[in-house]
Amino acid sequence: MNLRMRLLVSLVAGILSGVGLALLISGGRFGAKFLSSALLITICYLALLSAWSWAGGGRMLAWMTALAFFLRLGCGVALSLTLPVYGSDSETQKSGYVFYDAFRRDEQAWHLAESKDPLWESFQEEFYTDQYGGLLALSALVYRYSSPDFHRSQLIVILAAFAAALCIPFFWQGVRKRWGAGMAVLAGWILALYPESILLGSSQMREPFLISLGAIAFWAVLSWLEHKRTSWVVFVASMLGLALFSSRIAVVVFGLLVVWFWLDYVVSSWDQRRQVLGWITLAAAGLVLLFVSWEWFRSSAGLDLRMTVINSGFLDKVIGKWPWSWQVVFIVVYGLLQPMLPAAIAETSLPLWKTIVILRSLGWYLLAPFLFYSLFTVWKAQSERERRTLIWLAGFTIVWVLLSSARGGGDVWDNPRYRTILLPWLALLASWAALWAYRQRDLWLVRILIVEGIFLAFFTHWYLSRYLNLWKKLPFWQTIALVVVVSALLLGGSWLWQRWRGAGYKVRLPKQ
Repeated sequence: MNLRMRLLVSLVAGILSGVGLALLISGGRFGAKFLSSALLITICYLALLSAWSWAGGGRMLAWMTALAFFLRLGCGVALSLTLPVYGSDSETQKSGYVFYDAFRRDEQAWHLAESKDPLWESFQEEFYTDQYGGLLALSALVYRYSSPDFHRSQLIVILAAFAAALCIPFFWQGVRKRWGAGMAVLAGWILALYPESILLGSSQMREPFLISLGAIAFWAVLSWLEHKRTSWVVFVASMLGLALFSSRIAVVVFGLLVVWFWLDYVVSSWDQRRQVLGWITLAAAGLVLLFVSWEWFRSSAGLDLRMTVINSGFLDKVIGKWPWSWQVVFIVVYGLLQPMLPAAIAETSLPLWKTIVILRSLGWYLLAPFLFYSLFTVWKAQSERERRTLIWLAGFTIVWVLLSSARGGGDVWDNPRYRTILLPWLALLASWAALWAYRQRDLWLVRILIVEGIFLAFFTHWYLSRYLNLWKKLPFWQTIALVVVVSALLLGGSWLWQRWRGAGYKVRLPKQ
C-alpha cells in the first residue's frame, strides 16, 4: 500500500472513528470532541498502516495489528462508560478508571495542561503519581494542544491502544526472520490478545508503552546483521523512550537485550580466554547491579509481603506463625498463581469485575504451563546459538516473574502487571515451547496441562465450598496434599505406561 493510499484510508477511517467517539465521549461541544479524537486517531491509523506495510503486509499481520488496537480502544471506551454505572463506589471507578494510579496521574496531567506551566515540570518530584514523568508529560501535551476545553481521558486510551498495537509489526517481522512464520504467528497473537495486556492497553497506564518500546528494541537486536545503522538508531531511541516512562524498566530491558546481543553475535567469534573474561564481566556486572538495587528491593518487597499477610486474614491464619523466610517463599508462590482463576470463578463480585478478573486469570493460566515447560526444553535447542540465547531468555524471564511476585506480594493487581512488562519475551518462550512439543510429539507438555487442570479442579471446589457453602469444605493443606498425590500418580502412571508401550518416538516436521 503506497503512501497516498495509506493517507486516504487513514483520513476516512479517522473521520468515521472521530464521529463515533464524539457520540460516545461525554463533555464539551460535539465539534471539539470530534476534532480532538479524529485528529489523534487518524495519526495512529497512518502510523499503524505504515508499520504494517513496512513489515511486509499480509492478511494475518493486518488482523493481528487491527485487533490489538481495536480491542484495547473498544475496551477502554467501554470501561470509561460502564465503570461509573456498574463499577464500585470508589472515586476511581466513578470517574471511569480501572487503576488508581492512572486516575491520579491523569488528573495531574489535566491540571498541568490547564496551568500553562512548562511540560517538563512533570519530571519534578512534586508530581508523585508518576515518578518518571514521561506519561504525565505526554498526557498533558495531548490535553493542552488537542483538548484544551475539556478533560477527555479517552484520548490517552487511544494513545495506549496505539502503543500496544504499534509493536506488533516490529515483533512479528523480527521473530519471523529469526524463527519462521509459525513462531511469529503464535507469539504475535499472544502479544496481541493476552488479557492483562488488553486491560493495561485500555487504561491510562505506562505498561503499554513499556511493552511496545521493549518489543521494538528487540526487533533492533534481531535485525542488527541486516540493518546495522537503522537498528542502532531504533535501539537507542527505544531505550531513551523507555527511560522517560521508567528508568528502572529501561535498565532491565537494556540488560536483557545487551546480553542477548553478546550471546547472539559476539561470543561465538571469541576464543576461550575472551569468553571466560566475558562471563566473568557479566557476572560482576550482575553482582554490582544486585548490590546497588538490593536495599531498595528488600525494603519495598518486604513491605509488600508483610502487607499481603496482614491484609489477608486467610494468609495470616495459614502462615502467620511461620518463620519470615518461609512466609516469603509461600507468598512468592502464591503471587505466581495470581490472579487466581478458581477464586475468580467462585468469589461473589460485581458482574463487570467478575468478568474482568476471570479473563485476566484465564490468560495467565493458559500461558504459564508453556513458560514452565520451556524451562526444561530450551536446553534441547538444536543450534548452539539458539540454545544459549533461549537459555538466557528463560533464566532472565523466570527471575523477573519471581521478582515481580516478591515485589507485588500476593496482590491480585501489582505482580501480574509487573510480569506483563516482559510480555514479548514471555510470548516468545511460550511459542517456542508449544512448537517444540508439537514437532517432537512430547507428551510432557500435555502432562503439565493436565496437572494444572487437577489443581484448578480441586481449588475451584475449595473456593466454591468456601464462598458458596457448596459441598463439603476440605482443609487447605488437605487440598494441597490431594493435588500433589493425584498429580504424582498421574505423572508416574503416564510415564510408566509410555515406557511400557515403547512410546516417545520423535516426529520431526519440516522447518518453517
